[in-house]
Amino acid sequence: MILLSDANVLIDLGYVGGLSILPRISATEVLDVVLQECEHESQPGLIDEVRNSGIVVVTSDLTWLEPARAFRTPALSAEDTLNLYYAKTHGRILLAGDKPLRESCQREGIDVRGSIWLVEEAFSRGLLPATELCRWLHVWPSLGRRFPKIELQRLAELLGC
Repeated sequence: MILLSDANVLIDLGYVGGLSILPRISATEVLDVVLQECEHESQPGLIDEVRNSGIVVVTSDLTWLEPARAFRTPALSAEDTLNLYYAKTHGRILLAGDKPLRESCQREGIDVRGSIWLVEEAFSRGLLPATELCRWLHVWPSLGRRFPKIELQRLAELLGC
């Protein structure tokens, strides 16, 4: 299994210092155009952290633009459509958090996971202690990151937060 990350998952993990968990779960890629979405004053250095974490940066190919347009909807960005195209044509599991992208993945038969799944995987594989993962669950909402409350509660119970 190879993971393909959308920007919002990288941003989530950047806030908690958890980028290095991705390649420990599975080989992970990010499209170069998606990585550029991570450049923001609220997280200076995030792009360098991604590059240094072991995540492979895939150079986008101009020939992908036309077939990626087939995925275009008003709710999806050009980067989202490229992620969809690449995930579908290369058999990747797409890591995404925003609802329109997740719904498009489901319609297209693309396996999609999110930050909550990453926490579950890190816990079940013993990659990080539950106390650290509980910290993530407390940090994300405090920064305005939105996750389903029921899922956060279920995960907090699993971790013993």
